[in-house]
Amino acid sequence: MGNSVIDPRVLRGFRTFIKLELDQEKTLRRKDLTICLNCHVPHIKDASEELVVHIADLVIAAVEEKDSTRREAAEKELSKLNLNCLGCHNLKALGFNKEPEPGVIYVPDKINDDAHTEAGYRTITSDFMKTSDFCAQCHHCPPSVPWESCPTLYTTYIEDFIKKGRNETCQACHMEGKKRNHQFLGPDNLAFLQSAVTLNVNVRPTRYVDTYEGTMIPALFLKVFLTNNAGHTIPHGCAFTPKAVLDVTAKSPDGELLFSNKKVYHVGDLYFKGGKQVAMAEWDITATEHFDLGLKSLETDTSTFIIPLKADSKKADISVQFLYLYSRDKTIPVTSFSETVEIE
Repeated sequence: MGNSVIDPRVLRGFRTFIKLELDQEKTLRRKDLTICLNCHVPHIKDASEELVVHIADLVIAAVEEKDSTRREAAEKELSKLNLNCLGCHNLKALGFNKEPEPGVIYVPDKINDDAHTEAGYRTITSDFMKTSDFCAQCHHCPPSVPWESCPTLYTTYIEDFIKKGRNETCQACHMEGKKRNHQFLGPDNLAFLQSAVTLNVNVRPTRYVDTYEGTMIPALFLKVFLTNNAGHTIPHGCAFTPKAVLDVTAKSPDGELLFSNKKVYHVGDLYFKGGKQVAMAEWDITATEHFDLGLKSLETDTSTFIIPLKADSKKADISVQFLYLYSRDKTIPVTSFSETVEIE
């Protein structure tokens, strides 16, 4: 999990949170950085005030430093921070407000022998690690705010998956259940991402009546069905939410673009309400207005497109793509449909 800080999307989001504090002319303090670091670098709890503030300086430098040598040096230093084994198997293993024992590796299943003795650790079973509440510590975050009051990734899991009668845990999908896959499958695994959505397309030729010009021209009637098979809204990511795009184009046989349209799926926050600011050391869920334009779990989103063509069109090449925009610099093609349609 060495990218828990230097992943470009995380790094820029972290930078933005820090700048919010600086814009209020505050001196950065350890507690101002707790919201990010508690999950991205949980063992930071043992760090000094000076080290935590130094990490904040490195984050800003890694994003905004104009000198490439200094910027890369800051990122290299930050790469030493990560979410290691102890993050999940000790610090987060028992739940909110529960203190784990030092020198213990907590595991979800009972084992006959102490597998970590040689490394100087005792091994203790924690049933809590089998639950989705275990994952919610970082994918819901606010320890004192219930899921229904603060919209997060975990909120969509409860409202759009569990309440529809499903009972799979986060681990059942992202760790492949009993396989205990510690790659933590996500959008960086294309096969896993592709399994999360199903794309079906119906297209047929028709005629489009231009009432303004008083003409009838060839057209295509295109219907796209996009189903979310995942246990939560797609896309999602709490503070650093990506986007997903349904991209539809029609071209002539010689490659001329005849039609282009997009539908964007996105979840996020619009603005600060009532002049409030979001302090990183606080959870003020009244400070922002939340919007949800995501693809809901276990639901099929239907989009209809009327595609006018040229009067002499005989064929058209249709392309439908579902793209996952992990960041502004990283787009992942997930699934697609293409067909050449003959015009009657």
